[in-house]
Amino acid sequence: MTMVIAEIKLPEKDAEMILKVISKLGGKIKLIEPANPKLSPAAKKMKKDLEAAFKEVKLHQEGKIKLKTLAEVLDEL
Repeated sequence: MTMVIAEIKLPEKDAEMILKVISKLGGKIKLIEPANPKLSPAAKKMKKDLEAAFKEVKLHQEGKIKLKTLAEVLDEL
């Protein structure tokens, strides 16, 4: 029995055809999701905003910054 392990990067439309061929030949396939999925501009902004928020929480927990109270936030509105 021969075993080959390979990582192949293909456009999604081509990958589907290749997967079918490998399956018909009796091969086994393990799909690995890309490490950096493409995000829409809105998703990129949301990710950036969340990262900034988590950073503020971490700094607050470390005692490096003081967060506003709910009353202070509501007063700004």
